Amino acid sequence: MTEKDLMNNAFKTAVGREERFISKYFFWSKRVRDKELAALFSDFAVASRSRVAKIKKEMNKYNIK
Repeated sequence: MTEKDLMNNAFKTAVGREERFISKYFFWSKRVRDKELAALFSDFAVASRSRVAKIKKEMNKYNIK
């Protein structure tokens, strides 16, 4: 595998993982009854969305689609 292949795989895996986290955090933020926990899960989802944006920015920098 070339370095580009490794980077491609790593970035795509990271984006997929964070997108799964977003789904899970959103699900739990709507499911729990405790308002503090719901807010915490919402914050986690926002943080994951931020990480996805950063990863995608790096992917564009290296021309990874």
